[in-house]
Amino acid sequence: MSRPSLPLALAVIVVAGGLTGCASSTQRSQVQSVAVEFVTAVEDDKGADACALLTSDAEESVSGATDVPCATAVLNLEESGSQVHHVQIWGDAAQVKLGSDTVFLSRLSAGWQVRAAGCQSQPGAAYNCDVEG
Repeated sequence: MSRPSLPLALAVIVVAGGLTGCASSTQRSQVQSVAVEFVTAVEDDKGADACALLTSDAEESVSGATDVPCATAVLNLEESGSQVHHVQIWGDAAQVKLGSDTVFLSRLSAGWQVRAAGCQSQPGAAYNCDVEG
Protein backbone atom coordinates (compact mmCIF):
# COMPACT_ATOMS: atom_id res chain seq x y z
CA MET A 1 0.00 0.00 0.00
CA SER A 2 1.48 3.34 -0.96
CA ARG A 3 1.46 6.34 1.33
CA PRO A 4 0.41 9.79 0.23
CA SER A 5 3.26 11.97 -0.93
CA LEU A 6 4.48 14.81 1.28
CA PRO A 7 3.22 17.48 -1.17
CA LEU A 8 -0.27 15.98 -1.02
CA ALA A 9 -0.14 15.68 2.76
CA LEU A 10 1.05 19.28 3.09
CA ALA A 11 -1.72 20.49 0.79
CA VAL A 12 -4.26 18.75 3.02
CA ILE A 13 -2.70 20.37 6.08
CA VAL A 14 -2.84 23.83 4.51
CA VAL A 15 -6.51 23.38 3.59
CA ALA A 16 -7.30 21.97 7.03
CA GLY A 17 -5.47 24.89 8.60
CA GLY A 18 -7.90 27.30 7.02
CA LEU A 19 -10.81 25.34 8.46
CA THR A 20 -9.69 24.87 12.06
CA GLY A 21 -9.45 27.11 15.07
CA CYS A 22 -6.62 28.01 17.38
CA ALA A 23 -4.39 25.57 19.21
CA SER A 24 -3.81 25.83 22.93
CA SER A 25 -0.78 27.73 24.18
CA THR A 26 0.48 24.46 25.71
CA GLN A 27 0.42 22.76 22.32
CA ARG A 28 2.13 25.74 20.67
CA SER A 29 4.82 25.65 23.33
CA GLN A 30 5.36 21.90 22.91
CA VAL A 31 5.53 22.13 19.11
CA GLN A 32 7.90 25.08 19.22
CA SER A 33 10.11 23.37 21.80
CA VAL A 34 10.51 20.19 19.73
CA ALA A 35 11.30 22.14 16.55
CA VAL A 36 13.89 24.31 18.32
CA GLU A 37 15.40 21.28 20.04
CA PHE A 38 15.73 19.48 16.68
CA VAL A 39 17.37 22.42 14.88
CA THR A 40 19.67 23.10 17.82
CA ALA A 41 20.75 19.45 17.99
CA VAL A 42 21.68 19.51 14.30
CA GLU A 43 23.56 22.82 14.69
CA ASP A 44 25.42 21.45 17.74
CA ASP A 45 26.41 18.21 15.90
CA LYS A 46 24.27 16.08 18.23
CA GLY A 47 22.92 13.70 15.61
CA ALA A 48 21.57 11.09 18.01
CA ASP A 49 19.58 13.77 19.85
CA ALA A 50 18.17 15.09 16.55
CA CYS A 51 17.22 11.60 15.35
CA ALA A 52 15.41 10.88 18.62
CA LEU A 53 13.02 13.72 17.72
CA LEU A 54 12.13 12.31 14.27
CA THR A 55 9.18 10.09 13.41
CA SER A 56 10.28 6.60 12.40
CA ASP A 57 9.52 7.34 8.73
CA ALA A 58 11.51 10.58 8.84
CA GLU A 59 14.39 8.80 10.55
CA GLU A 60 14.44 6.24 7.73
CA SER A 61 14.38 8.97 5.08
CA VAL A 62 17.44 10.71 6.55
CA SER A 63 19.69 7.82 5.63
CA GLY A 64 17.95 7.19 2.34
CA ALA A 65 19.14 4.07 0.56
CA THR A 66 22.58 4.25 2.19
CA ASP A 67 23.99 2.48 5.20
CA VAL A 68 24.81 5.78 6.90
CA PRO A 69 23.19 5.90 10.35
CA CYS A 70 20.65 8.63 11.04
CA ALA A 71 22.88 10.23 13.70
CA THR A 72 25.53 10.89 11.03
CA ALA A 73 23.28 11.64 8.06
CA VAL A 74 21.09 14.18 9.88
CA LEU A 75 24.12 16.39 10.47
CA ASN A 76 24.20 17.07 6.71
CA LEU A 77 21.10 19.25 7.04
CA GLU A 78 21.74 22.94 6.55
CA GLU A 79 20.37 24.55 9.70
CA SER A 80 20.92 28.20 10.50
CA GLY A 81 19.30 29.74 13.56
CA SER A 82 16.55 28.63 15.87
CA GLN A 83 14.57 31.84 16.24
CA VAL A 84 10.90 30.94 15.73
CA HIS A 85 9.06 33.09 13.20
CA HIS A 86 5.72 31.29 12.97
CA VAL A 87 3.86 28.30 14.45
CA GLN A 88 0.70 26.74 13.03
CA ILE A 89 -1.12 23.71 14.43
CA TRP A 90 -3.89 21.73 12.75
CA GLY A 91 -5.09 18.93 15.01
CA ASP A 92 -2.24 16.39 15.08
CA ALA A 93 -0.07 18.25 12.53
CA ALA A 94 2.04 21.38 12.92
CA GLN A 95 4.42 23.65 11.03
CA VAL A 96 7.18 25.76 12.58
CA LYS A 97 9.14 28.31 10.60
CA LEU A 98 12.42 28.98 12.35
CA GLY A 99 15.85 30.17 11.37
CA SER A 100 16.40 29.15 7.75
CA ASP A 101 14.11 26.12 8.00
CA THR A 102 10.49 25.08 8.01
CA VAL A 103 9.82 21.99 10.12
CA PHE A 104 6.65 19.88 10.03
CA LEU A 105 5.64 17.85 13.08
CA SER A 106 3.09 15.16 13.92
CA ARG A 107 1.55 14.43 17.31
CA LEU A 108 2.00 10.75 18.06
CA SER A 109 1.43 8.72 21.23
CA ALA A 110 4.94 9.69 22.40
CA GLY A 111 4.22 13.41 21.82
CA TRP A 112 5.19 15.79 19.03
CA GLN A 113 7.86 14.53 16.62
CA VAL A 114 9.49 16.00 13.51
CA ARG A 115 8.19 14.39 10.31
CA ALA A 116 9.81 16.75 7.79
CA ALA A 117 12.74 19.16 8.04
CA GLY A 118 14.99 21.17 5.80
CA CYS A 119 11.84 22.33 4.02
CA GLN A 120 11.82 25.25 1.62
CA SER A 121 8.71 26.76 0.08
CA GLN A 122 8.49 26.40 -3.69
CA PRO A 123 6.58 29.10 -5.60
CA GLY A 124 3.36 27.58 -6.90
CA ALA A 125 4.18 24.17 -5.42
CA ALA A 126 4.41 22.27 -2.16
CA TYR A 127 7.44 22.41 0.13
CA ASN A 128 10.65 20.67 -0.90
CA CYS A 129 12.10 18.90 2.17
CA ASP A 130 15.49 17.29 2.75
CA VAL A 131 13.93 14.97 5.36
CA GLU A 132 10.38 13.74 5.03
CA GLY A 133 8.49 10.88 6.50
